[in-house]
Formats: sequence, C-alpha cells, structure tokens
Amino acid sequence: MPAPGEVWRHAAFYADANTGAPLTKHLLVLAIRPDRDIVYRLLTSQQYHRTSSPACCHDGDRPGYYLGIPQPGGILWKETWLDLRELEEDYDALAFSKLAAAGQLSHIHTFSSAELCPALLCAAYAQDTTSAQKRHIMKTRADLKCP
Repeated sequence: MPAPGEVWRHAAFYADANTGAPLTKHLLVLAIRPDRDIVYRLLTSQQYHRTSSPACCHDGDRPGYYLGIPQPGGILWKETWLDLRELEEDYDALAFSKLAAAGQLSHIHTFSSAELCPALLCAAYAQDTTSAQKRHIMKTRADLKCP
C-alpha cells in the first residue's frame, strides 16, 4: 500500500494521441483516505507558466508546487512541479494494488516530511482540490506533525 510522500511511476497512465502507445506519468501520494483510496496528484517537468519562486502558485490555468530536482542523476532528474489541476477522482485502492502487483505501478522515490509538508499545504488550498481531499490532506499534515 502506498504512503503519503511516495512517488509512483505509472507505466501506462494514458495513451499517446497520435500512436496510441502507452505513456508514463509519475504520481505523488498526498493522503490515504479511511477507505484506503489514494489522494494523489501528477508530477510534471513541463514548466509552462508555473513558477519556481514562490514554490506554491494557485494562479492561472496551470497551478502547481515547485519541488525542485528530486533525484539529480536519477529518474526524477529534471525540475519538477506538483500539478495541482483537477483529476477525475482519487485512486481506487484495489485498482492501485492490482496495477502495482502487475508491475504497471512502481515506487520510485519518497519525499521527506520536510519536502512534503509545504507541498501538502499548497495542494490542500488549490482551487481544484475538493473539500474531502483537503480534509484528508490536512489530516496527513497533522499525522506528519507538519509546522
């Protein structure tokens, strides 16, 4: 089961619009709901109009949180943002477990609490975060004893 702060690589998150080939995405786990479903957001290396300072930006059509370069020389070697745009729904725990068991989802990185806490606060107050997601994210912050 994933935990808050973990980054998971999804080997076939979506299909290429031109070829139909499966494309990867990286997911950051923000919280685990009481029903074990996963509150998450995607990571992106595409800056678009996202800022690096301040790290948290709720403005514009591409809100995000700047995470820096999580793994210099590793899988996450580029500047990275937590994409705070709306996702259709939280990740179903059973579906997540099945994909992980099949090798479609793999754990690749874990952010420290010091790195995660400000990102959680930014995500909790993003425009596209639902009130239920905010509640779960804020509980995670409390569990981590975030300042």
